[in-house]
Amino acid sequence: MKPLFVTGFAPVLALASLAATTAVRAEDKPDTGVPEFSIAQDMPYDAARASMAASGIKYGLNYTGEYYDVTSGGLSRGSTYNGLIEVYTDIDLEKLLGWKGAAIHANAFYVHGKGPTAKTGSTFAVSNLEGYETFRLDELWLEQSLLGDKLKVKVGSIAADTMFFISDTAAVFLNGTFGWPGILASNTIAGGPGYPLTSMGAVVTYTPNEQLTLMGAVFNGSPADPYAANPQRANNHGTDFRFGDGELMLLEGAYKYEFGGLGGTVKVGGWKQFNAPDGIYTDFRSGAPVNSDYGIYGIIDQTIWKSGDDKNVTVFGRISGSPSDRSKMDFYFDTGILFTGFVPGRAKDTLGAAFGYGQISDDLIQANADPSSLRTYESVLEINYLAHIRNGISLAPDFQYFWNPGAVADVGHAAVWGARLKVSY
Repeated sequence: MKPLFVTGFAPVLALASLAATTAVRAEDKPDTGVPEFSIAQDMPYDAARASMAASGIKYGLNYTGEYYDVTSGGLSRGSTYNGLIEVYTDIDLEKLLGWKGAAIHANAFYVHGKGPTAKTGSTFAVSNLEGYETFRLDELWLEQSLLGDKLKVKVGSIAADTMFFISDTAAVFLNGTFGWPGILASNTIAGGPGYPLTSMGAVVTYTPNEQLTLMGAVFNGSPADPYAANPQRANNHGTDFRFGDGELMLLEGAYKYEFGGLGGTVKVGGWKQFNAPDGIYTDFRSGAPVNSDYGIYGIIDQTIWKSGDDKNVTVFGRISGSPSDRSKMDFYFDTGILFTGFVPGRAKDTLGAAFGYGQISDDLIQANADPSSLRTYESVLEINYLAHIRNGISLAPDFQYFWNPGAVADVGHAAVWGARLKVSY
């Protein structure tokens, strides 16, 4: 998060005299605090920022703006603009205070504009940046590393969608379901601890070797007032550090492997909502209240072709299920393919396509006063090109098509065109 020399090869000025007589290896260069994706990479050396990094304090600023146009179907047509300003800091407490293995992370953002999902009426959010317009504290946590960094314990206000149920390949896509999947957003209380809300909790991560990672977490059961009509508005600034809404537990194991010289990762996991507040979950068949819900999932990311260091093709797939007697969405899967480095001279650019499908619980449909008013599923296709314009600037033209938005019978299939611009410092 700190600026580098324009060349990217020279060490900081304090080492200039040494560099004149001996080569300095990359790993010996001082930490300037500049992230890999930052416009600061091409800016003059910032001594103040480098000094803060040496003391353990890093920071950054991102702006993301996006334009969408709903051209057919949905609830209404027309264009929208929304954006996100984010500031963040990472503090190495070992460098700053001598507290070995400890670190603090904090970030906050300002969501502005109107997202397109209100026009499509879809369960799957068109943009993974949409949210109630406000300034919001996002994450604020302390992490302690133990056993030579093999064991990490994190406590505080945490976003589960940065750690659990993640496909690295799917991260390039803009629709929200390819991040925090629609089945979790639909079945957890108030959408669960996924953007734009976080929950108080604790996460334990154990990595005994480079191949295996095990994670377990317990969160407060709801990131906002569980009875609020609009959870984002109820926790308007992200400072409602709630306890007492039951518990949300997540478990996940990940294994990295190599097959035929091509790398992959497989993950299995599950979640359970315990002691949910009364009235949140109902048995659709009997109408009786229940106080829990749960789900299981599996993920695979796989490189299927590679040429050199820059050109490759990767695929992903995720699948999940939850009980149909209490879950709004009882089955979900998504899949996609990503081509990297295929445009000459643009090694970082990607072209991808992804498809997501969410099945609506048949028990919920049958319990509806007019079952014919609901569809059995919602699905979305996204085609995306991510262009790295220069260090710290990217542009992503995007197309999405929805079948059965919101699973409502009288809402037509929707087509959405858009583009996202991101600038990072």
